[in-house]
Amino acid sequence: MTYSFTEIDKETFKKIGITEEDVQSQLALLHKGPNSAKLDRPATVDDGILKLSNKEINDYALCFESEKKNFSVTRVIPASGLATRMFKFLHFFLDKFSPEKETLRSYLNRNESYKLAVFLGGIEKFPFYKQARKAVKDTHNGTIETDYRYRFINHVVDTFDKLPKALVPFHSYKGSQRTAAEEQLILSKEFMVNKGEMNIHFTVPPSTASMFEQHLSKTIKQLSSTSIKTKLSFSNQKRNTSTVALLKEGVPLRDKDGKLVFRAGGHGSLIGNLNDLKDDIIFLSNIDNITVDRYHEQTARYKKMLAGILISLQSQIFQYSRFLNHGDNVDLTEIKTFLQEKLHVSIPSDLHGDNLIAYVKQKLDRPLRVCGMVKNEGEPGGGPFWVENNNEISLQIVESAQIDVNNRQQKALFEKSTHFNPVDIVCGVYDHNGNKYDLTKFVDYEAYFVAEKSFGDSEIKVLERPGLWNGAMADWNTVFVEVPVRTFNPVKMVNDLLRPMHQSA
Repeated sequence: MTYSFTEIDKETFKKIGITEEDVQSQLALLHKGPNSAKLDRPATVDDGILKLSNKEINDYALCFESEKKNFSVTRVIPASGLATRMFKFLHFFLDKFSPEKETLRSYLNRNESYKLAVFLGGIEKFPFYKQARKAVKDTHNGTIETDYRYRFINHVVDTFDKLPKALVPFHSYKGSQRTAAEEQLILSKEFMVNKGEMNIHFTVPPSTASMFEQHLSKTIKQLSSTSIKTKLSFSNQKRNTSTVALLKEGVPLRDKDGKLVFRAGGHGSLIGNLNDLKDDIIFLSNIDNITVDRYHEQTARYKKMLAGILISLQSQIFQYSRFLNHGDNVDLTEIKTFLQEKLHVSIPSDLHGDNLIAYVKQKLDRPLRVCGMVKNEGEPGGGPFWVENNNEISLQIVESAQIDVNNRQQKALFEKSTHFNPVDIVCGVYDHNGNKYDLTKFVDYEAYFVAEKSFGDSEIKVLERPGLWNGAMADWNTVFVEVPVRTFNPVKMVNDLLRPMHQSA
């Protein structure tokens, strides 16, 4: 189906930086629906996931510490999401509860509000408790009525709901709080400092870079007092990665003024932001996976381990690539073994001679990522799998949205996953000649997502680009390494802040 667009539509395309053909293609994908991943089997320890001894962990961590001076290193933290999801169940409560008609006790008795009960039961342990309690008290002439908790919830939602999640207080220390962004900077000093400096890059909502910079200035000053120079940089999701949406009637979504509605294209759009960075080694992690500072040292140990593995593997890849490209007399069997055992690359048995050499060269000449994996303890999200695509089986991170749930076999394979993806990734993005890879050439563009959302009173289908650690990195060399589950402490909803790893005492 081909759609007709108005001159105003076409002007909008120019402003965003996309072509009419791009939009037609997006709409075609929305009509077609997503392509499901074809799972071969879950990746497990000794079958796609490397499990190291304590000595090996220490050796790789020391490798990174001793070698990082030879590389430029940056840490990328996607932080463009708002905090709205954190407070979703509090929104539901505020929409349903009427303080004029009933007490909070009666509401709790009438509803199975487990999340709300947990929130109220741990209310004094939240990092914003004293601040919010004082604000509620001050606005009521110094008195607190019996059900002040309703006003407390109102205040918390009003104060933090529309903020970037990165700027919400996560942890409380004696006399101070730290937001997720501040805590990430404090963690970074444990492994990112290189020649007295550390580079931290946040992807942030449009027009918020100055807000982030101002917010983090105190922490940067604190770090500078310990002779650490922190270099911050920011970027936004590129406008030309925005996508259109489709109404259930099969027509593009438009606003009340008749203009096409474009939405952010999902975190997979950030492959362009990653591509713009010039550093040799890139650490990638989520903004909300952070603990209080007494656990930072052990968390950093495993990040250094992952980077040490990357440096070690990359050194071998570069050596083999130089041999092959210079026509040196090399042991092709040795290189094949390295590809199969260290990079988990399958090599077709019918390839010989020049065809085999060309294939091996191509498999070596790709970006490299080393990904931490934790044991699956029921968290929602993706995990490590062996996936078949174009007659090749490779290691991939697969989300539940990529699975055909109507296919019992595929659903069963997904449910057998032993490990979970905490987004603890170290990337090597240069080739053996010192040239930076164009990361957009290693994306599986067929691994897009189609999600069902609501827009006002309408049900819509939205298109999301291949996920940053899913389809956007599908053609990278990939290594999975088991890391302890204690390194995974995300804050998906506000009650997660009550977990021990988020409590300072």
